[in-house]
Amino acid sequence: MEPIIFKATDRVSKHYKKRVEQILSRFDDIRELIEHQASKGTRVEKEIRQLLIEFLPEMYQYSSGIVIDNSGSECDRSKQEDILIIDKLFNPKLFIDEEPSIYPVDVIYCGIEVKTSIDEKELKTAVKNIESLKKLKFIEDSVSYHKSNSIVSSNTSSPIGIIFAFDTTFKSSKTLLKHYNDAIADVAPEHRPNLLCVINRGIIGISKNNKPMIEVFGLIGQDESGNTGEMTTKSSDLYYQSGGYNYPKMLIGKDYFIIDPSRTMLGFLQYLVDLLLNKVIVSKTNILNHFIPDEMNKRIGIEMK
Repeated sequence: MEPIIFKATDRVSKHYKKRVEQILSRFDDIRELIEHQASKGTRVEKEIRQLLIEFLPEMYQYSSGIVIDNSGSECDRSKQEDILIIDKLFNPKLFIDEEPSIYPVDVIYCGIEVKTSIDEKELKTAVKNIESLKKLKFIEDSVSYHKSNSIVSSNTSSPIGIIFAFDTTFKSSKTLLKHYNDAIADVAPEHRPNLLCVINRGIIGISKNNKPMIEVFGLIGQDESGNTGEMTTKSSDLYYQSGGYNYPKMLIGKDYFIIDPSRTMLGFLQYLVDLLLNKVIVSKTNILNHFIPDEMNKRIGIEMK
């Protein structure tokens, strides 16, 4: 007897299940109908950008472009698959009508690398791209703000770095973790991605032991005894089919966990909001003072007699 898929009763879970199914359906169309890789990246990035725009508060702006620091270093985030989450409230735009857009690293909350599907090569490239953003020199400052009816103080830091993919060629947790560990091995801990999210597999972060750790969001079902839990199968078929929908799988040990992409997306959004809430940027500092060199700030003052 086939297990019965547990249908969430809360409004949030039902909403995102429907929304993610729509996105994944469009993703499958993109993957099957578009042959040009760059065009695929553009369409996929558009889907994720639209979701974030609709989800996150209006204090954030979304763009792509070149990110610079006050030492003269820069990294190019103007590629189609890149998303920058930028401060919209506190800091002036230092560069106007530039194409591609240029942003000081100090106004960047987050950089997201978006991939259709990620393999060993794409993973290493995405990690290096995140590293190049995080290595930029930021203005060091302590910022006080309200949190949970209290005033807390946090130090500014490098931008959050996230890799987001719809799928991957790695079918087991062991293989995915190994390749991710290899990709970050020569990257300083402070320059590594904060998260790797693969909708069809799970979310990878770093454990307290400083090792990659994956969280898998399994499809919830009820067995014939009425017990509710995450569904597994011994079958190595690529997908688990139920109700006209193909659920991806992740091999963990000897069992295949059936993945619920909508739960993975909700988990990703939860982590993203927490990261953004804990990330502070300079808000009471004249950023111009940090980007105009001393020799250009020389002035002649003449007092009226």
